[in-house]
Amino acid sequence: MDLPLWLLENSSGLSETSHKSKPRRKRGFIQKTLSDIVHVLRDSFFSEELAVRPGFLQSLDPRIKILALVSLLLALNLISHLGLLWGSYLILLALAAGSGIHLGSLLKKVWLVVPLFSGIMVLPSVFNWVRPGEPLFTLFTMNQPWSIGFLHLPATLAITKQGVNGAVLLVSRVGISVTLTLIMTLTTRWTDLLKALRFFFVPRIFVTTLEMTYRYIFVLITILEEMFLARKARDAGRSSTSEQRGFVASAMVALFARSLQMSEEVYAAMTARGYSGEVYTMNRFRMRLHDWFFASFVILCSFILYVADKIL
Repeated sequence: MDLPLWLLENSSGLSETSHKSKPRRKRGFIQKTLSDIVHVLRDSFFSEELAVRPGFLQSLDPRIKILALVSLLLALNLISHLGLLWGSYLILLALAAGSGIHLGSLLKKVWLVVPLFSGIMVLPSVFNWVRPGEPLFTLFTMNQPWSIGFLHLPATLAITKQGVNGAVLLVSRVGISVTLTLIMTLTTRWTDLLKALRFFFVPRIFVTTLEMTYRYIFVLITILEEMFLARKARDAGRSSTSEQRGFVASAMVALFARSLQMSEEVYAAMTARGYSGEVYTMNRFRMRLHDWFFASFVILCSFILYVADKIL
């Protein structure tokens, strides 16, 4: 749902000339929340549309894609040669481009988040106090080593070659694995993915939880959007920041109460209609020649990557 432009603007009831004479106010909580809701909905709808578009990965059987995902994840996380890792990554990007995925958006989703979180986790390992090795850059040198109980620290704090290589390897593995998972989910309909998981004997309760969480998160987002739209229509940009914070807090409480009530109603309706926890779709899975070829090719490539890493 696209919001009207006048709702996304900071309307304060002032004339155009007064806007020029006074500095423009920053967006408040309501404007920011509305923009974030619209962004989430647009990304979700785009992902669902992308999965039904014609493309190479979209034409594959979902069961084959899950098998290929597991095989490649195992291979990519077992190899330690950066050249093999990034060479495989380029092939993945070529497959994504051939399936209609916008590479710029894909790279932003992965590499604006992965280095931040995984990089923080591996940052201590680049120092010789955590991982001894060949120094690349010395930060400072003390007069004598430190000894705190059983902990003994050298007098020099430096960034080591082994630590940097290990950090780059881990961040690369995480980024490539996330990219691979995103490519699979973007090119597969959610219902087909859940049905394929049941084929691999994933527990029914796990699949049902995923199904309900994915489906009703959009229902709750729509309810939240309507609440903020009603507030914005009555507010006209005149409420203070503290009032907007109070409204956000009250909206969270109201949304939580409505979600509990909705969960009871949904469970009763599903039970009355004989829902047993199995995922049924209109699409029937059919293995074709190119599905078998792709599965064999991915498994062979995973084995070759593992062997090549051992040789190198």
